[in-house]
Amino acid sequence: MRKSYIWATAITIGLGLWMASPYLTGASTSEQAIAPEAAAPEKLFKVRVKAFTAIPRVAVVTANGVTAASKRVDARARTSGTVMESLFSQGRSVKAGDVLCKLDMASREADLAQAKASLASAKRDFEATQKLAKESYATKAKLSSDRARLDAAQAVLASIETDIGYLEIKAPVDGVLIEKPAEAGTLLAVGGLCATVSKLDPLLVAVQISETYIPYVVEGMTAKARLATGEAVDGKVSFISKTADLATRTFKVELEVANPSERMREGVTTELSVGLSPQLAQKLPGSVLILNDAGKFGVRVLNADDTTQFTPVEVIAQDTDGMWVTGLASSVKLVVLGQDYVRDGEKVEPVVETAEAAQ
Repeated sequence: MRKSYIWATAITIGLGLWMASPYLTGASTSEQAIAPEAAAPEKLFKVRVKAFTAIPRVAVVTANGVTAASKRVDARARTSGTVMESLFSQGRSVKAGDVLCKLDMASREADLAQAKASLASAKRDFEATQKLAKESYATKAKLSSDRARLDAAQAVLASIETDIGYLEIKAPVDGVLIEKPAEAGTLLAVGGLCATVSKLDPLLVAVQISETYIPYVVEGMTAKARLATGEAVDGKVSFISKTADLATRTFKVELEVANPSERMREGVTTELSVGLSPQLAQKLPGSVLILNDAGKFGVRVLNADDTTQFTPVEVIAQDTDGMWVTGLASSVKLVVLGQDYVRDGEKVEPVVETAEAAQ
């Protein structure tokens, strides 16, 4: 009986000590429950990243324009008269010096004969007076008068001969007759148009290039031209305008192309391609680009410590499968998915994009 009391007392003391153990150790039940939660790691936002490397890109500036003659010159009458003969038809090739229009002599033949007779008479009188003056039978005044009459007769003859020379209106340059208003029977006054000649060798390709690219185009550089008629030719930049078109902010540029057979025509629609110096750039998908609060284009860069940072870029070209940009390091990791949901300096959990994910 006594032994059972002892066991009951021991069990009671044990239960009391077990129930008082939290107070004896100084830890509460709530603190024990919170401890596991405090030890849980911080959950980071997952983003997809991809590495990009800059490569040399040969930029090509393209512009549309038309072919044009390197020269266009009017052959005009320098004396009046009726066209007696028109030797070349419109569209024909001519050489410099070829006679395009012949004017009639009219009264010039009689004027020439009279001028020659007057010159011969003045010359005889001057020579006779010169002999008499040597023997003191003629005064110096008489000699001077006859000399003046001789000079005047020579001038009249020279004027008539020059005027007769103007009766043949000649081509001023090699080229093609693009306009021929004067035909046989046409009366031309001084300055009247006989024909217009276009010089097609060399041929010019005239285009307008944007102010963005004009600093990279220089005179003498090689460029390519493709005509709507199928010809593809090379040439050199021969002219760059110093003044922009105020409406389009473009500059006129001319390419000089050899055209010895004149097979290429004037006024044909042409595409000009100018290759610029290679430039290091990255090709990015358009979905990577974002706008910051200031309205600037840029990308979200992943730093070495897994924080993100907005970096502005400049788009220099656009292809069907992406955009070429500058302004980044030669090798860089960019956030390609989730870039709109993170801030500068925010630490993220990067997931590297694989080939399967890219597809």
